[in-house]
Amino acid sequence: MRHWIATIGLAVAGPAFAGQADVCYSPASTGNQVDRLTSSTLLDCPAAGHHTLPQLTQAGWSIASIQPVTVDYSVDAATQAPRSVTSWMMVVQKESR
Repeated sequence: MRHWIATIGLAVAGPAFAGQADVCYSPASTGNQVDRLTSSTLLDCPAAGHHTLPQLTQAGWSIASIQPVTVDYSVDAATQAPRSVTSWMMVVQKESR
């Protein structure tokens, strides 16, 4: 019986503490290395909007993960040299209270 009460309690309490998450990207850069991520890098986030890291944290978002990603890849037809475009990908989350 206690097991069912605990399960029902968690089911009811879970949505009350649900938060938001968003995936943000920095401007893409071509070349072998991704541009440095700084506090002035403007990030494009579908839900959070266009902000820098300090602006995101001031708005209540926290960083869950950061990693460089390839956002486009192609091969030059004439030289057969690979070309890639990289960006920083950041997952941010915001707790709802």
